[in-house]
Amino acid sequence: MMVNLRKGISGGSGKGGGIARGAWSSICQILDKFEGYHFVQIGKRITEVVDFEESTQQHRTVVKTGVDEELDNMKRTYDGIDNLLSKVARHIAEGVPADLRSDLNVIYFPQIGFLVAMMPDEETGCAVYEGDIADPWERMFTTGNCVYYKNKEVSEMDAHFGDIYGLICDKEIEIVHELAQTVLEHEELLTSASDICGELDSLLALAQGAKTYHFARPRMTQENVIDIKGGRHPLQELTVPSYVPNGTHLVGGAGDDFPKFSEEPSGADGPSQRPYPDGSQGSATQQNENGPSMLLLTGPNYSGKSVYLKQVALIVFMAHIGSFVPADSAKIGLTDKILTRIATRETVSRIQSAFMIDLQQVSLALSLATRRSLLIIDEFGKGTESADGAGLACGVLEHLLNLGIESPKVLGATHFHGE
Repeated sequence: MMVNLRKGISGGSGKGGGIARGAWSSICQILDKFEGYHFVQIGKRITEVVDFEESTQQHRTVVKTGVDEELDNMKRTYDGIDNLLSKVARHIAEGVPADLRSDLNVIYFPQIGFLVAMMPDEETGCAVYEGDIADPWERMFTTGNCVYYKNKEVSEMDAHFGDIYGLICDKEIEIVHELAQTVLEHEELLTSASDICGELDSLLALAQGAKTYHFARPRMTQENVIDIKGGRHPLQELTVPSYVPNGTHLVGGAGDDFPKFSEEPSGADGPSQRPYPDGSQGSATQQNENGPSMLLLTGPNYSGKSVYLKQVALIVFMAHIGSFVPADSAKIGLTDKILTRIATRETVSRIQSAFMIDLQQVSLALSLATRRSLLIIDEFGKGTESADGAGLACGVLEHLLNLGIESPKVLGATHFHGE
């Protein structure tokens, strides 16, 4: 679509779809899902309520001034609490011996309230002053350099102000909850927009990756074949100083789902078209290729066997999701499943040995595989005695080969090999 727009054309005319399949139609379909008015209203409401700068500094959602009068009054009281504490400290100090007045302080702790703080006596560990008979102070807790008390004055402040910081937070939570309910009235719109943005982000990421790392456009085909020239592992090649590309040619069983067309010369308009059984049009030049249905790799550890297996599976998968692939060229037949026996995931929650888990993985792969499937089998049989493991591996591979026209495409790696 973007390419057509840069060229200044719709891309729809002359291709059987007209304007309905062009760039302008695609843009309209996207814009129809984005109701601009509602997005503006949602954004405006959020901006009116949430103070993003203060929220960043306080690591919580802070509501702006002017949203709620009660909240504004509590915040003004809390902002002026330092002056209030200084006045109360001076008032309490008047009843304290003159030489101890400088050691007295009044502080506020959220959820604890207002407290009188005094320096402790080094010998007794108690404060140097703990009130008098008329107004005894109640010790709350002690830290390394202060003893904290409740007395009549601070108790009155607790009763008057309460846990003011906690009240502010509770009120802001209430306001933010109401805001969330307002936003959720447009949940369907936001979910739809999120899905579209997510899809667009994925497509852009795939396009950017294809351009940056020189991926090639795969050719999808109804033929049951994987033909890769110069294939690479998209991640492994970024972690090594040099990467040697590898080709792959696999042909699955022919089956009897599709007619076998003989090659015919193309006319002026290209190859002639014949319908598939499902009614779709296929090229008359399509014919089943010859080639192995199984490739078996052997070699020492750390020689790249597993990377090669994963590379082929990734190329097939990327081609099916509409991505370019890390290869010089790739012809990928439609694949219904990618079945793997690569990693053994052990866990104490399953009372099974690693070998039993391997057997279950292979059993599932064999039961689900069709001629359109790709099987990746890496080091199967190594979890038991060598002779038994080799016998199991050979039995599985021989079974897959004997499936004939229903044989899937198989990539395997093993240490079990003869001279």
